[in-house]
Amino acid sequence: MASPPTTEPATLWRDRDFLKLWSGESLSLVGSQVTVLAMPVVAYLWLHASVAEMGVLGALARLPMVLFFVVGVWVDRMRRRPVLIWSDVVRAFMLATVPVLFVMDLLTLWWLYVVVFVMGVFGVLFEIAYRSYLPALVAPEHLGDGNSKLQLSDSVSKAVGPSLAGFLIATRSAPLVIIVDAVSYVLSALFLVSIRKREDPPPPDDGGSMIAAIRAGFGWVMAHPVVRPLAIASAVYSFFDIGILQTLLIPYVIEGPGVPAGWVGGVLAVGGIGAIAGAWLSVRLMKRAGPGPTMFWSTVIGNSALILVPLAGGPLWLAIGVLAFSQLLVGLCTQIFVVNNITVLQSATPRELVGRVIATIWAMGLVPAPLGALVAGLLGEAVGMRPVVLAAALIGAIVPMIVLALSPIPRMKEMPQAPAAA
Repeated sequence: MASPPTTEPATLWRDRDFLKLWSGESLSLVGSQVTVLAMPVVAYLWLHASVAEMGVLGALARLPMVLFFVVGVWVDRMRRRPVLIWSDVVRAFMLATVPVLFVMDLLTLWWLYVVVFVMGVFGVLFEIAYRSYLPALVAPEHLGDGNSKLQLSDSVSKAVGPSLAGFLIATRSAPLVIIVDAVSYVLSALFLVSIRKREDPPPPDDGGSMIAAIRAGFGWVMAHPVVRPLAIASAVYSFFDIGILQTLLIPYVIEGPGVPAGWVGGVLAVGGIGAIAGAWLSVRLMKRAGPGPTMFWSTVIGNSALILVPLAGGPLWLAIGVLAFSQLLVGLCTQIFVVNNITVLQSATPRELVGRVIATIWAMGLVPAPLGALVAGLLGEAVGMRPVVLAAALIGAIVPMIVLALSPIPRMKEMPQAPAAA
């Protein structure tokens, strides 16, 4: 006799397992945003890293992104929840070593290199497992709402984390504030352990090689008329904006417009306010305008706002105002784009390929970043930070707009669906 169907909660507010995932991730994201600001400040101000050494730090933090293709195959062959738990545990341990060594007067730039690299490795593992786990945890009709709520947490963290980090940096305790992130990873792991919903086992391994499995995911991405331009645009944005612009952003804002280090967190926090609004608006715009137009116009507006960064100058109040406005628009549009993008990927991808497809997209969107970070350090030393930041902002903003404009995305009113299983 057939077993009774599983009753899904009518709303995610009644789904206890999703709420546990959401709560743990929210705490972890706040801690991570503290570290995003605190770590480069520790390197630049406390350990006196040069611009080139800042480039190395940014490159090592992003170098593990080259593992995305391999990790995607692993995730498709494993249960996701244990991967998430152990990724949190390892990252908590690595971060805890920074304040401990600082108190012991043993902290060095070389150890920061190790910490950011290991954090990057397990961050890649967590990211792919996390995005692949959500479709297994919630019903398909709740994917957009789930992604919106998770991105809302990311937005709130961008408002709370940098402000907290900026306050603590102003009191000259930046290395110690990193312990906040370590504790947040521990709490996230505990929430994940408490999830009760049983995860289905992965499909049987077909015995194919790792290369063949990676090729299957990559081939699917490049053959899909909607997913392919998203991947190409992400690769361009990764090199110029994530790799070059973000690597030089904090030292440029401090040395260029002359924003005090303790105020940088407040400027970045404005982006968090915009991101909160973006996460809230994302599903509403998706339903009203369609996922395609929503992604296209959020790219146009958000990328254009990046060009304001190298243009900021003049009196300190004006420079801070321009930078804050730029961060507001970038935060708003990034979250709108990300929620729609992730939901499109999760909806369009066959379940047996979801780990590899998400890994391919993330790889193409993030693997160019380490090279960009190295270029940022080398060119920043050779010609100065401002021309490098200006070129990166212009190219990284305009090229993705063109790629999306020439694709079916601006006209895509409905969510694409995964092909039916054979």
